[in-house]
Amino acid sequence: MPGDDLKQYATSSTDFYALLDLTPSSSQRELDRQWRKTALKYHPDKVSVDDTSAKEKFHLAQIGYDLLSDPASKALYDNARNAREQRKRASELFEGRRREMRDDLEKRERGVKRSREEEGGEEERLERELRRLAEDGKRRRREREEGLRRDLEAERKAESEAVTSPNGNGATGVSELDRTVKVRWPVEGEGSSITEKDVTTLFSRFGKVENVTMLRPKELRLGKKKKKQMAAVCMVQYLSVVGAHAAVEDFPKQAGQEWRPFDSVSWAANKEPDFISSTNGSSAAASPSTPLRGTQSPASSFLKRDSSRPATPTPAGPIHGNGNNGPRKMPSISSFSSAAFSTPKGSPFGKGLGPNSPSLEEMTMIRLKNAEKKRLAEELARQDEKDDRAEAEGS
Repeated sequence: MPGDDLKQYATSSTDFYALLDLTPSSSQRELDRQWRKTALKYHPDKVSVDDTSAKEKFHLAQIGYDLLSDPASKALYDNARNAREQRKRASELFEGRRREMRDDLEKRERGVKRSREEEGGEEERLERELRRLAEDGKRRRREREEGLRRDLEAERKAESEAVTSPNGNGATGVSELDRTVKVRWPVEGEGSSITEKDVTTLFSRFGKVENVTMLRPKELRLGKKKKKQMAAVCMVQYLSVVGAHAAVEDFPKQAGQEWRPFDSVSWAANKEPDFISSTNGSSAAASPSTPLRGTQSPASSFLKRDSSRPATPTPAGPIHGNGNNGPRKMPSISSFSSAAFSTPKGSPFGKGLGPNSPSLEEMTMIRLKNAEKKRLAEELARQDEKDDRAEAEGS
């Protein structure tokens, strides 16, 4: 390349030393070796056609080789390069000093501001603190009054729900969790096509369903199987706790093609509500599990005991039977009208019921169902004992 053109490139900002991986003190032999290495790396025949950056670097490397090979051009380039480096270092030093001056100025301004605030005097600070405390006291008083008002309204609402008798559809103040059951079935096979609508239709036979929620399938141990499998879980919320109790107790008795996919029905809280457990415990403590001959069954004694209560009506129709020598036929649960068990306002049986307590109607229905279930179990036990004696005498 002509010398005039080299002098033109000597003042360019391109760092030829960095491009050829050299230092200003490198020899001509090192320059030749690095030039060949760089030329092979960026040669147009060694790179793709679209790589314009490599072609540009090859062209600059060739100019740099010619420039650094000529002593006069190299001296001009070194001088221009050193001048650029000095200006860069001076600029960085200036920026550093300016940054220090700026930080020092800001620090002094903060100090002046702090000193002015301190000169405000103790009286001004005390006045500001008093105003702040007064505003904070007003805010706390408003929050406390609002909290008391909300608690009072919630207490009044709970009291009104506790003393109000259930309406015609059987809704009470029992919590949603105590009125909800959990239904589980395997998602494979017949259970894969079960929807919320199917669950609502099937489980409505136990009572009026208020809400059905299908949860995400997860791995569970179903039945007596030890291995986990994907199972669907559905939460069925009844309008009355009687429906939830009937679903848990009567599910094992259901027969039919539509009930076969289901595995289990249990309480959503994984335990029976406390008021049902206390009812069952008191009934079990009042009468033995196996009655003696000549004594009344638990169901009949329960009806006789409850018939004396003024708020609980006596079931319509006679109770058929043949005295103590045979089983007594109990009336079905459906024969009791829900309106007949409404707790009168001001009745002593409504006292002490909280917002999560069942109504007298629901407690009576659950007691009757438990008593009938117990009576049937005892009758089956007596019949089995009678058959065993007859078989033993015949042999």
